[in-house]
Order: sequence, then structure tokens, then C-alpha cells
Amino acid sequence: MRKAPSLRNNNGALQVRVRLGGRDVFINRLGRWEDPVAVARAQAISAQIWSDYQEGTFDRSLLRYTPLVKGQQVGLLEAMQALADSTHNARCIHALRVVKGYGKPLRNRSDVEDFVRWMQAKPLANRTIAGILQVCRNANPSNRQLFTYRLPLKQRSVQSDVLSIEEIGLVLRDMKEHESWFYRPRPLAWCKSRGPIALD
Repeated sequence: MRKAPSLRNNNGALQVRVRLGGRDVFINRLGRWEDPVAVARAQAISAQIWSDYQEGTFDRSLLRYTPLVKGQQVGLLEAMQALADSTHNARCIHALRVVKGYGKPLRNRSDVEDFVRWMQAKPLANRTIAGILQVCRNANPSNRQLFTYRLPLKQRSVQSDVLSIEEIGLVLRDMKEHESWFYRPRPLAWCKSRGPIALD
């Protein structure tokens, strides 16, 4: 980055434009171009990005600088949703639900520490928490170090699972409601004595 980010008028919508690796990336959801409060907020974001870059703490994913929407960190949630949609992995889906349930931003180390304490108080097992943080790292590869957190883990057998039985049930119920592809109807066959029966 050779110069500080600039403000951009995108058909009346205010954006912060950041030049990274020879291409422009944008921070959106900042408000209208003609709104002086939105402009001041965008200028503060631009100054924060430039300051972090100079100090070596710049978040290349830009998630740290993305505005909250109703208190939610939309950028991270969208990245986790895309990961869950592309993998259909139960752990990714569970992690997304937990982060949504937490409902607070995860922008710095202190935020993540508060998030870990919140999960421990639920309570979730340290291994489950480690799995959730791993999903956050995978969804936010440009800022992986933010979600690196050492937790004491007990040795487990290879047959044990990351999720508890209750958590697996929660994921399956959620998938049945929101992921209809997972619960395809079983084909039926006709039996003279029993009538229609489902094939396994």
C-alpha cells in the first residue's frame, strides 16, 4: 500500500477504496455520499487502515474495518456462510450458528478472548471451541492469527467426535429446517402384504 485509502462515490453510495497488491478492494455499507456523518465515519476508517499499515497491524481481509450491521460483523458471517455452503460441513454450520448466537464483533484479540470465555460459560468443550476458531480461521485466511488461541485439550480416542451428542442433534435439526438437500425422501416400493414401504 503506497498511500492511504480514499473515499469513493459509487452511484451515491459511499465506499472506502484500498489499493492492495495492484488491485482495488472496497469497504461498503458506509452510508450515502451526501451524508456528512457517513463521510466522517469513512474518513476515520481510512485513517485507521493507514495507521495500522504503518504500524504493521493491518488486517488484509478488511474485516476489522467493515462497519457493523445491527451489531453484527456481517463480513465475517458472510465468509463463514460461504464456507458452510461450499463444504456442507456440520462443523462449519455449527460454528456459524455459534458466532451468530454470540452476536458481537470479533475484530481484535480482546474480542476473541471474550468470545472464548462466552463459549466456555455455555459450556462448550475446549475441543469444540478449538474447532469453531479453526472455522473462523479458514473463513478469514488473511487474518488467521486473530483466531489462534491455545486451549488445553484432553487426549481423545480416534472414535470420539468434535461435537457432543446434543450439538450434533442441534446441527441436524437446523439442517433439516434450512438444508433440505440433506434430507432427501427415501424411494418407495410396493409390497403386496404391507403396501408401500421405504427403501433403505
